[in-house]
Amino acid sequence: MSLTQRIWHIVHVMLVVVALLSGRIVYWQLVRDQELQPVVLDPVAAAAQYRALGGDEAIDLMPLVTLEALPQPVIQRTRARLAEVRRGVIYDRNGRRLAYDYETENGGRVRFYSEPSLAHVIGYVSGLRTGVVGIEHSFNETLLGLNRFDAQLNQMVYQPVLGNDLYLTIDSRTQRAAARALGDRAGAVVVLDARTGAVLAMASQPAFDPNRVLDESYTRSLFANCDAAADCLNPFFHRAVQGAYVPGSTWKTVTLIAALDTGQASPETVFDVGPPLRDEQGSYYVYRIGGSEVVDRNHPDRVLDLTRAYLVSANAVFGRLGGEMDPAVFVDYAARLGFSRGETLPLEISTGAAQLANDPQAIYENDFLRAITAIGQGELLTSPLNMALVVAAVLNEGDIPRPHLLQAVRHPSGDLLQAEPSGNWISNTMRPETARQVRQIMIAMVRDSGMFSNMLPGLTIGGKTGTAETVEGRPPHAWFIGFVENEERTVVIAVVVEHGGQGGIVAAPIFAEVADAAMNHLGEPVQEIVPAPVAVE
Repeated sequence: MSLTQRIWHIVHVMLVVVALLSGRIVYWQLVRDQELQPVVLDPVAAAAQYRALGGDEAIDLMPLVTLEALPQPVIQRTRARLAEVRRGVIYDRNGRRLAYDYETENGGRVRFYSEPSLAHVIGYVSGLRTGVVGIEHSFNETLLGLNRFDAQLNQMVYQPVLGNDLYLTIDSRTQRAAARALGDRAGAVVVLDARTGAVLAMASQPAFDPNRVLDESYTRSLFANCDAAADCLNPFFHRAVQGAYVPGSTWKTVTLIAALDTGQASPETVFDVGPPLRDEQGSYYVYRIGGSEVVDRNHPDRVLDLTRAYLVSANAVFGRLGGEMDPAVFVDYAARLGFSRGETLPLEISTGAAQLANDPQAIYENDFLRAITAIGQGELLTSPLNMALVVAAVLNEGDIPRPHLLQAVRHPSGDLLQAEPSGNWISNTMRPETARQVRQIMIAMVRDSGMFSNMLPGLTIGGKTGTAETVEGRPPHAWFIGFVENEERTVVIAVVVEHGGQGGIVAAPIFAEVADAAMNHLGEPVQEIVPAPVAVE
């Protein structure tokens, strides 16, 4: 072997050694580092894990205002690892900053939230500046940039890391209108783009200030008057997507869909609800089934067609439709429209699950329960988002678009990393002809009731009121679900006010105020209501 060959042989060996050493460094730094020196990117899950290991069964994680459950070495490593990370900005659909970091006088970083009414949607960060709930939690690693290879390399060589930016589908003007219309009343408002499923607004009351949530004295003050009261209103509970409400007569929209789609009835089908009865409250009708009665005080008509029955919310008619419907058909159409037991909605943040009955088998075996469920009472529970998606199905000829909050994820350079989701959540829930019939009936309900006369000129409006009975001695929940459209867009709005009273009186005006913002002022700038921090990165 010549000298030149020997030299090249040694060079090749050295290159292999260097490659192996480099690979070893990358492996231990990027792959095994988290395992050997764990950090906390999900403080809620980590706190639960460590508390469980410590045998503490009384785990109270909402809100997480301290990090006492975590080992100090883990906290210290996490602080060190995130010290040079600038968490990404969260924007609304028009580029307004909703959440961003700013630098304090001592060089630290604090998260700032410009629209407190979005606290349940956006969530907030822990003392470690990692997401606890909402979008901040769901996209935690994305906002930190730690799911990017270039960011991981920067961390390995102790270079600053810039997180990815998120753009939401939220429109600040519509969001502000929803929060203002709801006011201090417990309840929720959901606004969707009917065609795409994009969430334009999502308000929930009572609420909390995400800029103060890490102040333990503030958090305790939110529960100061609760004590052990069963009806304490938890401000951290997201009523728009996690609320489990009796839907009242808004559910008659589901019963209407099932009846029309199966041919059980048509819009012109005439019902005779029998001779009226009378008591101290006046005249009323009943539908008798299974040894019980569905009471109907909602109208003076003995004979009415299906369209009129929907308009006046005739319990006797819709109870009869449910009572005479094949139980399997009733359950099937509920499932088609997203009401399957235990199934949560496909949103980027945590949602609740709807239910038809405490025991689903009871719908098959108990005719009265099925009849009372058909009018939106019984053991039926659902959220405003669930009901908004029912309306969306009607407007899309049977298809339910995938509800979503994310419009885009962008690299710090501006490059698009993730686009807005598209497609349907559930397809073919009903025949297109049925959807068109229900749409016209919903329009007739609003038109013939005169509910929004001169309030929303030039717009096509359809909807359904709901006055849902709850516990004895308390006012009913006030509901309104519906849509509003013009040549540019169609928007779905669902409103619930807990123990608010009659839907047409309480919830419908909220719908009108939000509809005006969504249709006539979408994208318009809003006045900032929270003073911005002085020093902003």
